[in-house]
Amino acid sequence: MGGATRLVAGLVLCVIALSACTGDFDQRQEKAKTQGFGASSIGTAANPENSRYIRGAVSTAGSVRDANVILRPILDDGSVDLDDNNVLGNTVTFSNGIYQAYLTNPAYRGPILVEVSGGAGVTGANPATALSNRFHDMLGGHKLYSVVPNYEGYNIVDVNVTPLTSVAVGRCLSFDGSIAGVVGGISTGMFGLCCQQVAEFFGIDGVRALMPKDFSASGSFGSGDAYAYVLAALSQVAKDIGVTNAFDFWQGLYEDALDDGELNGSISIVPNTPISMPDLTAAGLIGSALFNNYMDPNNLERKGGVDNTNVTAGSALDVLITTLDTSRDINAVVRTYDLILQVPLSLNMVRGQIHESRIQALDQLGTTIHFNPYGDSGGPSFVEFAWSSSSPANVSIQQFGRITVDAAATKGKYTLTLTVQPLAGQTFVNGPTKTFSITVNVQ
Repeated sequence: MGGATRLVAGLVLCVIALSACTGDFDQRQEKAKTQGFGASSIGTAANPENSRYIRGAVSTAGSVRDANVILRPILDDGSVDLDDNNVLGNTVTFSNGIYQAYLTNPAYRGPILVEVSGGAGVTGANPATALSNRFHDMLGGHKLYSVVPNYEGYNIVDVNVTPLTSVAVGRCLSFDGSIAGVVGGISTGMFGLCCQQVAEFFGIDGVRALMPKDFSASGSFGSGDAYAYVLAALSQVAKDIGVTNAFDFWQGLYEDALDDGELNGSISIVPNTPISMPDLTAAGLIGSALFNNYMDPNNLERKGGVDNTNVTAGSALDVLITTLDTSRDINAVVRTYDLILQVPLSLNMVRGQIHESRIQALDQLGTTIHFNPYGDSGGPSFVEFAWSSSSPANVSIQQFGRITVDAAATKGKYTLTLTVQPLAGQTFVNGPTKTFSITVNVQ
């Protein structure tokens, strides 16, 4: 038990120190008070109650301007609460694509869907037509998505939205129970895994915490060079097949992922067009569009990146082009988790109280923390969180790790046992089976 205690204590310190870490799920906390499980853990000074907000940028390798940004809550089963009466916040993007939305319900905890929609006057930059038609209309039916993995009451930095984060959201929602009985939805773990799979499918390091460079010369921010090349390549594919509004193609990426979790052209046509949706898993498509067309020295539309005469063999760009030009299977991406985050070893509870445990599985590689949850107890998951209680009549476990003390429970100490392991039958996550013992003091 002493080893488990040290493990958890170390992980809590890791969470507090995430501002110095990298990874697709960096929950970078500015001056935040972190509330531990069963006790208070102080990181730095607490934020003012009225300054809780979500911020980031919306980019298509160029700015998305004047777009509507809505923060939507995620329900316990992983579905999105689409009732506009329950919106957590809303705003619009600036001319450089940046947004900042204050939360109207500071008590909310859990994942948040960031929904970006078009409308009158909303435009987004396109690197493949940066000369002839730099800004395309983002119409009312066009949407982009991302997710705040787990809002815990603090300022969240860099929740960026791109066509690739939309793909990750669509993939989250696509699972239909055919993989280990997992039904799709948004959760910290589900989105973390899907972000990693989308990133590997396109040959880049991440899709959520990174921001693509501005290859459209549109005034947006971003430093992700490879990310921008991928979006430029996809924009070029859309142009090559005759799509005149890039947002129709971005909408197609989302709907294609939503259909069956893959970018295989299963939706038949690009939305709002008669054009066939391409199979992006095929060899000789994306990489060729990037190298031969977008990077053509005579391509006057290209405002960002080098031409194909400047690609050094074996360079990062050369590897990216090669990756994009091969046949790829997003379902082949498998992750191994190593540690369990935020396991409460002792809880003080009163009769009738419910504690939301939100246990998370993650990996840690070398000396750098990669806060990439591959499963958590707060919604759909590929990781199984199995609980047992020494006295279920007094202290029980409800769905998604909710530790519940019966209203008529006898005061005293009770023991919960938590076993974490990969969900049987799924193929995306593997890792060790670990068991934790948790004491619940009913007062």
